[in-house]
Amino acid sequence: MARYSFFSFSYEDVKNFRVNVVRNSWLHHQDDKTFFDRSIWEEERVKTSSRIKKIIDNGLKGTSVTAVLIGAETAHRRYVKYELVKSFERGNGILGVHINQIRDKYSNTCSKGLNPLDRLGFEISDDGTKIWFYELLQGSWYEFEDLPQINNKKSNTLYFSKGWFGNDFGKFFRFSDYFETYCWVKDDGYKNYCHWVEDAVEQAGR
Repeated sequence: MARYSFFSFSYEDVKNFRVNVVRNSWLHHQDDKTFFDRSIWEEERVKTSSRIKKIIDNGLKGTSVTAVLIGAETAHRRYVKYELVKSFERGNGILGVHINQIRDKYSNTCSKGLNPLDRLGFEISDDGTKIWFYELLQGSWYEFEDLPQINNKKSNTLYFSKGWFGNDFGKFFRFSDYFETYCWVKDDGYKNYCHWVEDAVEQAGR
């Protein structure tokens, strides 16, 4: 079945065409495993924080999976982190894809960037009613100010069920403890991205 993917990325990786390689790959998969692109595609412009968040929230509507495309600076982008936390809140499947080995428009690769899934965390209250989000800054964990807390509610996702966490209510996790990360080049993303999407969606129970 076709899935709607939201791609989270740094705009620098749009300008160097690495993001384009991943986002355009669906054009070559014309079968029942095709994915469709629902991510935000626009130049960086000065906007208010509330306006940016509204654009992101609208972009996530109708999607079932969020893929963060990890370049050299992606992990430091404020709204990449917001996109991932909002994706968790809505119950999207989540995965990371390193794109640093994709050659840019000058045929160059770049250094491997930090994984934002390693730098975002969450904690579930002992009674399972609330979830708090955190980000790693300069070696310490801080409340994620753009979305610090949500109510743990019934949803069409397994993230909000005790079964998904086992007996781990009251404990802290990095996003990467639960969500997979791949390399587009080494793991043959052109061939396998659709399978990664299905695995992430299945994990979320969508």
